[in-house]
Amino acid sequence: MKGKNIVRIVIGTLGIIFLVVYLGMASGYLEVENERKTALTKEAMEKYEQDLRAGKKIDVNNYIVKEKVYSNRISNLVLGTSSIIEKGFNTIINYFFSEVDKAVNAK
Repeated sequence: MKGKNIVRIVIGTLGIIFLVVYLGMASGYLEVENERKTALTKEAMEKYEQDLRAGKKIDVNNYIVKEKVYSNRISNLVLGTSSIIEKGFNTIINYFFSEVDKAVNAK
């Protein structure tokens, strides 16, 4: 009895983690973050224009703000786990619908 409850809790937790990560990816969070990293800030653009007017040597690395990387082993593990769960769900759903298709077209 306890073993079944533990398995249910683990599967439920993995399902919730998968949904959170999947919804974060589906909502475009990563794309927005990557786009934000490529855009220059207003201050960097003003500094670039001043340096250009002053005739200084232009180097793009002087104007891009370095972002802190917040990924760690736990977040990488969660992303890897969600990818495995996603592949499993895709396999199961594809198998299910292929069997339904075979049953419908067998007539």
